[in-house]
Amino acid sequence: MKNNTLIWGLGNELLGDDAAGVLLARKLLKAPLSWCAVYECGVTPENFLKTIDPKNTKTLLIVDAADLGAEPGSTLLLSLDDEESVNFSSHGLPLGLMLAPYKDSVEIILIAIQPASLELGRPLSEPVARAIDFIEEKIRSKTWHTIPWLHQEKRSPK
Repeated sequence: MKNNTLIWGLGNELLGDDAAGVLLARKLLKAPLSWCAVYECGVTPENFLKTIDPKNTKTLLIVDAADLGAEPGSTLLLSLDDEESVNFSSHGLPLGLMLAPYKDSVEIILIAIQPASLELGRPLSEPVARAIDFIEEKIRSKTWHTIPWLHQEKRSPK
């Protein structure tokens, strides 16, 4: 496997800003990066578990809209442990439960974007569109670790 980084874009395009992860995945797929594989997971990330190869996958980045209790467009990194305290609305199976078998062998980072609206049929808000561009640049430059963590005190080098 030439790619040791996976990027999963999650979300529901029918629910306004919840489409953020899916739209980011599409942007990355338009100009692919040689060092990663990008997947548009939508609302069924469990269907993409087979893309994780614990022997070859170093990092899994998951991008999704989440209620962080912050300003719309705010972007934070979360661990799987943090996922329990944040509301990811569009997928049923908790990511922590689904990805638990991989957490000791793969660095799993959630990149969460605070939505402005999750109303049915709403267009993407401007703050979330800017956040998508920001995250795309961080991924393309391999600097996503510079995005602040939800709980800074839990961070230690892996």
